[in-house]
Amino acid sequence: MKRVKDDLGSIIDAEDNLPRMLLIEEAIDAALEIREEVAKSYALSDIITTITDLARETNNENALNRIEHLLEDITNLGAKVRAICYYSVALADFGYKEKAEQMLIKALNLSVRIKDDFDQRDAFLEVATAAADLAFLLGRRDLIKLAKGLAEQLTKEQIVYLKGYLAQTVPAEEGLALFREAITTGESIENPISRSKAFLDLANLLASFDLEETNDD
Repeated sequence: MKRVKDDLGSIIDAEDNLPRMLLIEEAIDAALEIREEVAKSYALSDIITTITDLARETNNENALNRIEHLLEDITNLGAKVRAICYYSVALADFGYKEKAEQMLIKALNLSVRIKDDFDQRDAFLEVATAAADLAFLLGRRDLIKLAKGLAEQLTKEQIVYLKGYLAQTVPAEEGLALFREAITTGESIENPISRSKAFLDLANLLASFDLEETNDD
């Protein structure tokens, strides 16, 4: 198939992907024109998550080749952590265990450097959920421990989400226990807005998986 652009054309191996790749390239070009650094960083982070999703959906690891170059243009630490976490999970999905773990460590180290408490908590949650995904994909039980340890840095609402997320990546019995813990934590949230959001997150997580089908290894 004819190359569309030097940077992305080589990864287009099916006509069905051509429109998506063209639109992603347009998004990249537009994002690089953004002058405000935070907005630019999050726009590029969104693009990276889209590329990782495309790579995993189409089983095309070559789509990941563009990501590290895009990461260089992300200056906001929170946006970079988010992008790196998605990248690490995609790497693990394609069997690049060592590099996936390196990216996760990099994301954690960057999270520690974030000064704003709100942004740092969001970054820690990104790292924790990525650690849970890597634990599932790579069979690294110790990464579940890392994810649970990061819960100490989170709000109750975020802890509810993390426990619900972790429930998807562990054996069924343990997953059910984590989900019950998440419900208990949610019930203890005093702010009704936060409590409502926490239970809605749990409902959405529950819809995405069957506790009986979680990892039984």
